[in-house]
Amino acid sequence: MAAHSTPKWFRSLICPGYVFIMPAIIITAGLILYPLLNGLIVSLHQWNWVSSGMNYMPFIGARNYVRLVHDPYFWNSLRHTFYFALGALVIEFGLGMLGARLLNAGLRGALLFRTALMFPLMVSDIVAAVAWKMLLNPSMGPINTILAGLHLGKPNWLGNPALVVPALSIVDAWWQTGNLTLILLAGLQTIPREPMEMAKVDGANSIQLFRHLVWPHLIPFAKTAVAFRVIDLLRVFALPWGITGGGPGRASEMAQLYIYAQGMGRYLDIGYSTSLAITFAIIVGVSVLVLFGRPHGEG
Repeated sequence: MAAHSTPKWFRSLICPGYVFIMPAIIITAGLILYPLLNGLIVSLHQWNWVSSGMNYMPFIGARNYVRLVHDPYFWNSLRHTFYFALGALVIEFGLGMLGARLLNAGLRGALLFRTALMFPLMVSDIVAAVAWKMLLNPSMGPINTILAGLHLGKPNWLGNPALVVPALSIVDAWWQTGNLTLILLAGLQTIPREPMEMAKVDGANSIQLFRHLVWPHLIPFAKTAVAFRVIDLLRVFALPWGITGGGPGRASEMAQLYIYAQGMGRYLDIGYSTSLAITFAIIVGVSVLVLFGRPHGEG
């Protein structure tokens, strides 16, 4: 009788499989939950190493969160972050889809093309930032030298507030397009050949094939690839930090740069920067859930 009264979920937890992995689950949960809870506690305190020192940490409740609501620089940094992420994602997805289709079609020199796509992924973000800072130099950079030779002018990529965020999006696209290409290529290579051949016999053109056969099969792969890229793009730090430092002015200051400046940069306001970090993490999580939260097949 006692065995039947034990909840099913509890009986499943004490089965041998769960017993063996329980230490790993507990350690992982501790590594994730402790920093989150500690960060939440810190965000409810005033902890400014410049004005009050490291040992003065009074409880102030939600005052840091009220402050960030009225902080125009934080919301501007969010706007720059989403602008950068949207531009980079559009370029990367378009080029990734094109590259995947070319590779899947048996393009001559496919091995060389795939190697060229993979090479930027081997470069660390800060190395990419330093390299592109030199490439985009308005006076001595090779990109403007080529454009000037084509009589297309010499844009001030990093000094013009209207160009700096699109320039950063282009740099990220150079760096990460290979990721999307490989994931989409994996999806293309799992499409059954028979329906494609039958549709061609029935007279379907390439647009119809892509719309009715290729794209529906690619949706799960595309959602996975885009979800990971959205998270990475919103968390961008090294590229703007290494290329522009958030300038000119604050024109390319991303959310992570602003949080860093508040916490470990110029101001050493640990309590406020922690509240910014928690708020930003919630914004990223909600954005991903809104975009990709529905299970595949619900529309």
